[in-house]
Amino acid sequence: MKQTQNQHSRIKRFYHSLILSGCREEHDEDTRRKIVVINLFAIVGMSITLVLGINAVLTRDDILGIVLLVSSAMFGLCKGILLHSKLQHSHVIAPAMLVTCLMFLMLYLVAQGGVAGTGPLWIFVLPPVAMFFSGIRYGVLFVGLFMAFCILILFYPDDALLGVNYSHEFRVRLLLSFATVTFLSAFYEHSRQTSFTIIRDISEKFERQALFDALTQLLNRRGIQKLITHETNRAQRQKEPLSVVLCDIDRFKQVNDNYGHDGGDIVLEHVARLFESAIRKQDAVARWGGEEFLFVLPTTDETNATILAEKIRQHLANTPVNVGDTSLTVTASFGVAELQLSSGLDQALSLADKALYLAKEKGRNKVVSASSLGTMAEV
Repeated sequence: MKQTQNQHSRIKRFYHSLILSGCREEHDEDTRRKIVVINLFAIVGMSITLVLGINAVLTRDDILGIVLLVSSAMFGLCKGILLHSKLQHSHVIAPAMLVTCLMFLMLYLVAQGGVAGTGPLWIFVLPPVAMFFSGIRYGVLFVGLFMAFCILILFYPDDALLGVNYSHEFRVRLLLSFATVTFLSAFYEHSRQTSFTIIRDISEKFERQALFDALTQLLNRRGIQKLITHETNRAQRQKEPLSVVLCDIDRFKQVNDNYGHDGGDIVLEHVARLFESAIRKQDAVARWGGEEFLFVLPTTDETNATILAEKIRQHLANTPVNVGDTSLTVTASFGVAELQLSSGLDQALSLADKALYLAKEKGRNKVVSASSLGTMAEV
């Protein structure tokens, strides 16, 4: 059983080295897909040109054999570049080299004819490959340059650049067929890119809806929990503090009763924008539910989190919001707790909630830290 698992593990590592080498976490889905295709094409291209090159050498067509073997080596180099994990732009360099190598190989086959004059039949591989790897703009540029060289080779006076005799009809039809394949490849690539963009935009829209609150545009409970998991893991690795602040708008029900739900929405949006502008880049704030908000403060202990919460509280109290014709002063209560990595998030949220509840009991518009719960409860 263990031997079978080890064999599966080796096969999986071999598959990753062949097909997925060059893929990184920061790459989007389209880039990863292109890298997989580059890997496959490099392997297939290297294998085919190697076999054909060896065959050409054995049949004493030395020049063709050398060209094919060099091409095989270049395809192998493209694969090697993707295997080089420290090369930052390997997914750009490899396809550029691959398309360039393919273009020069095709030009040679057009000029010299290959085996029994069949070399030009391979040129139809170029348009779809160039469009897919380089995109429409650079793909059309590559193919257009290739066609210009083909025309020069095929119609140069006295066939001085040709090593084989083609009929005039064959040359014209070859170019027309190639132009048709180029047009279809460009149209297909345009359709593929458009479809991918639409799907990506829809996916991002739904992902945003799943992780962000529609009214305030802040992270929702699900979104902030995902962030907290990431920050908790990072805090554990780097042995850094992590604090949470639970906040509740004071007397929010009265706002809804007096100004309606539209007025309540205005207040929520006002509070959300003020909270966003008051925190640091590494911090995050989310709408935890209703009129509750949750701050996540990485690399911040409870003392500094309390200081920040107090600044935010004062800023909110000193920044009224217009609801209809009324300038309304909004206040909030805050509960602060530092996350103890041994206890986990639930314990920290529970302590922050208790501190928030005590802040409400003590008259609202206050900041209470978890460490001061016992002291304040006695006052």
